[in-house]
Amino acid sequence: MAILQEMQRRKVIRAAAVYIVAAWLLLQVAATIAPIMSLPEWFERLVLALLVLGFPVALILAWTLELRPDGVGPDQSVKSSRPRRIIDYTLLAVIAATLAWFAFDPFGPEAPPENAALDPSVAILPFINLNNDDANAPFTSGIHADLLTQIARIKTVRTVSRTTVLRFRDSVKTVPEIASELGVSTIVEGGVQRAGDIVRINVQLIDAAADQPLWTAAFERELTAANVFEIQGEIARAIADQLQATLTTEEQERLGRVPTRNIKALDSYFVGRTLLEERTAESLEAAIQYFETVVELDPDFALGWSGLADAYMLLPEYSSSADRQLVEDKARAAVGRALDLDPGIPEVQATHAWYELRFYDWDSAEKIFREALAVAPDNINVLHWLSHVLSFQGQFEEALLHARHAVAVAPDSNMMQTNLAYILVDAGQFDEALQIVRRLLEAVPDFMVQRRNLFLHELRANRPADAADTYVDYVTALGADPTAARLIGDMFIAYAERGEVGNVTDELIARTQLGSEDLAQVLAFVGDAEGTIRALQKALPEHSASRSVFSMKINPAYDFIREDPRFLLLLEEAGLADKRPQ
Repeated sequence: MAILQEMQRRKVIRAAAVYIVAAWLLLQVAATIAPIMSLPEWFERLVLALLVLGFPVALILAWTLELRPDGVGPDQSVKSSRPRRIIDYTLLAVIAATLAWFAFDPFGPEAPPENAALDPSVAILPFINLNNDDANAPFTSGIHADLLTQIARIKTVRTVSRTTVLRFRDSVKTVPEIASELGVSTIVEGGVQRAGDIVRINVQLIDAAADQPLWTAAFERELTAANVFEIQGEIARAIADQLQATLTTEEQERLGRVPTRNIKALDSYFVGRTLLEERTAESLEAAIQYFETVVELDPDFALGWSGLADAYMLLPEYSSSADRQLVEDKARAAVGRALDLDPGIPEVQATHAWYELRFYDWDSAEKIFREALAVAPDNINVLHWLSHVLSFQGQFEEALLHARHAVAVAPDSNMMQTNLAYILVDAGQFDEALQIVRRLLEAVPDFMVQRRNLFLHELRANRPADAADTYVDYVTALGADPTAARLIGDMFIAYAERGEVGNVTDELIARTQLGSEDLAQVLAFVGDAEGTIRALQKALPEHSASRSVFSMKINPAYDFIREDPRFLLLLEEAGLADKRPQ
């Protein structure tokens, strides 16, 4: 009690209270001005540390000094005595101990141990083409894509999709800024150079918070396919090791695989895959040529056969002149060969499932897609097609989960945005779907498939006038006859608003270049029951992944023929008769 009374008399308690209030105000000021003045993160911690250290100093001064008319000086009212000195020394010792404790064990985060594990997340930025020529670009891009795929299959490491990191190809942002935007703890940068028979690959893993390299390496080896895959495996293992990620036996074995030992086949494969992503009739035809070269050079390259099958199966969606029987035969042979060689890799699984879907084996396709997703949960192609399988069967909720996941993995992928719009339309969520498609068209006005999608989405959203205008724009962009398109557009409006059945003649079909992919839906939206049935009967055996066929169960355009025995038979042939929307 004596100490407390003496502290009150010497106004130590009041000084402590004033100090605490003033310190709180200073901390608020520091927190306000730090972001405005772009001060470093340690500024606020420094202010806090100084205030904490100053607190016991203030108590000592309040105990020993007093404010007198002639200024500040020692407290002269205190008479020296043994008990008084004991109290003084005891209190000063306590304050000194407090000061020492604050100095050597301050409040605040402990410094992390030197070998503390980083969050196992990484973004692999596009590799630099050190040759600085177009000829080496597909090779550089292919190595980057394959390395990203390898690391993405390590379950304990979180990666960012290739389509997302591609937007940082020419970015001037700093590594910490990119990492913060992508939500990862580390960044990989690299470059690829070919010089004669030598390949050089430089790579570094950077701790984003410290903006310091954790690991760097330079590989210079003979340019062989085996060496390229060996380097990729070494890089992936080193990254996993730095992030303290545990590799399973299966993951270790996968990193040691050599899919092909033919460097020319690997070169052609990288070019074919680049063309495959462009999704135009011309690029797909060119991709087929490159993949044909791949499997000719190395008949045992499973990924080459998988790419060839994908290109053939995609072609009818983008080319009305494709020989559909030839496409079917070629795709069947390519899928079969890929499965014989390596049925367990996700790329081959996705190709296989897609093929099964085109032949209306819904259960098999869904099973294979789910198996592939278990191996590669962020594979956007698997997510894309699985969402379709579920949506066409009326399982909209899960389909949307997968479609949105694909967009989250690859937010800059126009294809994944397009896919999400498809699934939203199937689920009847038209406003969001139309916003997506219009935004994509603003960004890429010459994306013809998107123009086609827009008028079909507007028809399903019961906006015939908008659809009519969009259809004219689409046909005009195709270089076909806009006058004929306007005639068909007027039929959309007449049927939707007044129930007048339209007559889309063969002449109008030819003038507007209306392909079999969309013909059944267009005829349905003008109320032509006979024409719609005939178009579906023709499209169904073509196995061209036509949405007109796949959507028969859920598409409201077909409601007016839903009880027609011929339509019910078509549903059975497409494997959709027992698929009930949920």
